[in-house]
Amino acid sequence: MVRMAKVHFLAPHPLFGRVNNRLADTYQKRSPYYWWWAYLRRSAGYLKCCEEGGTGPLAGLYADFGDVRDDDFHKWWTAGQRGAWLFAEQQLEAKFGELTSRDQWDASWSSDDVMVVAVPLRVSNRRLKGEFAQLLDSRLKRSRGRPALAKVAQTARYPLSQNYTVQSLERALEAYDRWTQNQSKPKAERMTLWEIGVEMRFNREASRQALSKSSAERLLGRNMLGAHVKRYVTQAQNIINNVEQGRFPVSASR
Repeated sequence: MVRMAKVHFLAPHPLFGRVNNRLADTYQKRSPYYWWWAYLRRSAGYLKCCEEGGTGPLAGLYADFGDVRDDDFHKWWTAGQRGAWLFAEQQLEAKFGELTSRDQWDASWSSDDVMVVAVPLRVSNRRLKGEFAQLLDSRLKRSRGRPALAKVAQTARYPLSQNYTVQSLERALEAYDRWTQNQSKPKAERMTLWEIGVEMRFNREASRQALSKSSAERLLGRNMLGAHVKRYVTQAQNIINNVEQGRFPVSASR
């Protein structure tokens, strides 16, 4: 079985700590793979598949992701090294290192997979490192502040579909859960979207306006909060629809 230390993820993988010294759940939630699992748990279709022992329209997905009804993410991730099997990058045929003979050249290599560089050794270390860094930056074209997933060749069985922020994924799912719980109540007991927004503390100023004595301010604040909640709920619904197709974290209809 492959050990976690020997596999590579393009995005942060969840951290659990040691058996006798577990880390807080927040270390798991820093990983987009935690949220992939969390959103899959909101899919009514997938939960039905789990209840029916992995049969039905989503049986193919179930064969890979298994039963997600247990709320123990660590157990799900580590069972059969599932997390690594699903999300780790596959080992590249080309290994990093010096080619010392022509026989080591592989004719199947393409410029999308391997960059071949001539390194003149009779120049200073500093110059070599600077030039190589510039070359690599221009080739990979990475974005600052977050993984440029759209511009990196991914080899995982289930690659991330686009850039993401954990904060947005978490916020959208929280709004969806609150909205779903609210919808299950009798109509007379349901909160409005703006009230959910106040409860979630989306915007301090808008929350103040929503409770203002001024009708104009109330309308402005309530509309802003309601729009926030609706946007996040819609985002979550789209993500849930797409995890059923093995894609994440697609936030818009495709």
